[in-house]
Order: sequence, then C-alpha cells, then structure tokens
Amino acid sequence: MMNKKELNPAITAPNWLRKMFAFLEFISPILTSRIATLFFFTPIRFNTPKLEFEISNKSLSKTIKFKKNRIKIYEWGNSKNAVLLVHGWSGRATQVAHLNEALIEAGYKVYSFDAPAHGNSNGRHTHMLEFAELIFEMKKLYPEIESVIGHSIGGAACIYALTQGLNAEKCIIIGSPVSTHWVLNSFCKQINVSQKVESLMKNHLEYKFQKQFDDISIDTMVTKINTKGMIIHCENDLDAPVEHAQQIHKNWKNSTLVLTQNLGHRKILKNKAVSHTIIDFLKK
Repeated sequence: MMNKKELNPAITAPNWLRKMFAFLEFISPILTSRIATLFFFTPIRFNTPKLEFEISNKSLSKTIKFKKNRIKIYEWGNSKNAVLLVHGWSGRATQVAHLNEALIEAGYKVYSFDAPAHGNSNGRHTHMLEFAELIFEMKKLYPEIESVIGHSIGGAACIYALTQGLNAEKCIIIGSPVSTHWVLNSFCKQINVSQKVESLMKNHLEYKFQKQFDDISIDTMVTKINTKGMIIHCENDLDAPVEHAQQIHKNWKNSTLVLTQNLGHRKILKNKAVSHTIIDFLKK
C-alpha cells in the first residue's frame, strides 16, 4: 500500500503564510514578487534523523570557504574511483549518503557537501546555480570524481554543471523536476500568489541571472550534453510527478529511465534495489 505520509511534499506553506501573501498581493504585486523571491531562495532546515548522524560520524569531514559561506564537505571510503552525491532542496549530504554503503562495497569513494543554507553549512539563501558552482569546486578539489549523482534540484545542478563543461563520465538524477518553470509555478501555488506575481518573479529572476528559464530547465539542458545518464524516478512521487522523468528521458539521448513504485520522493534514496541499479549503471 502507498505510504501517503511519505508522498506528501516535504515543503508545504503554512496557512498563515498563504494569507500573508494574499494580503501583500492586494497591497502591491511588485512588492509581493520581491518578498516571494526571497522565500523562493530560502530552504527549510529539517531536523536530522539519528541514522544520519551515524552516517556523518563515519565520514572524514572538513569545512571549506565558498563565497561568503563556510561549506561542510564529506568523504567516505578509500577507493581511487570516486562519485559525488548532490542533495536536493532543503536536504543535506547525509540524506543522499544512504546510498554510501552499497557504493563503497562496490569499490567507490563517495564525496558530498551541504550546500549553502543546508545541513551543517551556514547561510540563509541559495539557488540551483550555486549548487552547480559547488559541484565544480568539488571536482577541482577531488579530480578523481568520475561520476555525479543528484537528487531532485541536486540533479538539475548536475545537469547544469555538465552544460558548463563539467567533466564526468556518467550522471544519475533521482526524482528531479523537469523544468524551472514548473518549480516556480509549484512554489507560487503553495504560497498562494497569482500568475501575475509568478510572471513578475520570472522576469526578475531572468534579469538577475541573465538566463532564460528554458535554458536552465533539465528538459532543455539535456539536449546539449552527451554524457551517459540514468533517470531514476518513483511513479508515486508527488514532489516531482513521474511525467517529468519521462520527458527528460525523451530529450536525453544517452539516458536510461528506471521507474520505481511506492518509494516517494525521499525513501527512494534508502532503497537497496535503487542502490544496486546505480552501481550496475556505473560499472557498465
């Protein structure tokens, strides 16, 4: 039977916030769009489960400087062959590190990091492009990283990094949303703002970063890379519907699509069958 609790989106806006944005929009749609953009870049720090503390304690960890932030990075295993794990929005390294045990047994060293405003790294705001910058920083620090594995928005960051020249043999994305348009639309629905505010946010963000949303959406970006890829997605994922994976696979010519059931958006990271599917792909 489907675990409904697991399948509910992790990030849901409380009713008071929805009411606040409805009131703000009545006063000024432009002001509302700016405040909403700040919230859009603000992840939620969820409590870390006990098991993840155990995973962290098994790592070699250190802190590096990245822009104005102190970033926590992690290392597990001793192999010369290495992979990089990239967590999703409001996640942390130890969340994706549930994949570690199988990867280490298969002969891989594993690296990961807590993005700004996530986990044990400091900061209050970040975005997908900063995730990608950190991927490049990790590759610079650890050139033995040969493949990248990203969950949710972390998968989008991996794909973006590849379009910018990241050297990686293979890329695996897990539960990643198809487009930046969808991410923004989903966020705006949660906080209860209109399409007008959403449009104002989109225009502001495209101007701020000098990038069109289409250009930083996975379904567009994968058409520009030749990296061998695997797309893993749960058919019951409510955070990013399975149709997203199917569209990405359609556009990514060197990709393999693997669908699971009843694992939702996060339990998929703890599934042993998923771990072995990843390893088989990496070893192929």
